[in-house]
Amino acid sequence: MTQGPYSKNVGSRTFLMQDDYDYHPMMLLNREFTFTVDVSQLPCGLNGALYFVEMDQDGGKSKFPTNHAGARLGTGYCDAQCPHDIKYINGEANMLGWNPSPTDPSAGTGKYGTCCAEMDIWEANKQSTQITPHSCSVQGQTRCEGKDCGDNSSGDRYNGVCDKDGCDFNPFRLGETNFYGPGSEYTVDSTKEMTVVTQFITNDGSDHGTLSEIKRFYMQDGRVIPNPTVTVGDKTFNSMTQENCDSQKQTFGEKNSFKAKGGM
Repeated sequence: MTQGPYSKNVGSRTFLMQDDYDYHPMMLLNREFTFTVDVSQLPCGLNGALYFVEMDQDGGKSKFPTNHAGARLGTGYCDAQCPHDIKYINGEANMLGWNPSPTDPSAGTGKYGTCCAEMDIWEANKQSTQITPHSCSVQGQTRCEGKDCGDNSSGDRYNGVCDKDGCDFNPFRLGETNFYGPGSEYTVDSTKEMTVVTQFITNDGSDHGTLSEIKRFYMQDGRVIPNPTVTVGDKTFNSMTQENCDSQKQTFGEKNSFKAKGGM
């Protein structure tokens, strides 16, 4: 919570900055991204989320003349859920149709949402973990209204511009129930610190190729632990590919919004 001159601001997102005025861009293709994390105090029901979104590096300051705040003051946020609770979108207050939250006087939802592609590197607590890319049919931060936001309340979840379900690799959901959890009986012990490595493989091995595979490794107690090999339908996988995503959606009887919005 931050006490401003006129009101309190409540929010839990932390952004990585390049400098005082720009978010730090991450070029993921043909690269690997590594971080070390301790989730031992993060119980079931909470999500420790580390993720990338396709927001403008300057927070939209150069794109929208009325946005004088930019990245320095945290503007320009978007994600694949097209959130309506962002108070300042495209350089304008999201005040039209604003519905205050009944439980939080500083929160609510407005007419507009703000959409963009999202790469969930880490959605985890000490009980479970998954990695989830979300595709969108639009490029970059896009303000939405009506059907394009894909709101659940209007029955438009799969009619919006972004894939809200994503294509996840969750070891437990895919049958490897002893891979990740609290205790030495699990391959990755979530009561201990771990290093998480994610590789973004391109079709031609270059920085400008097309994303074809996402690989995940864990490092703990001097061991390198790859993602488990799982069977989905009649095929086996230990990484994320379009084929893996398609097999999952078919096996679980889920709508393949991930592929429809662009997929890998």
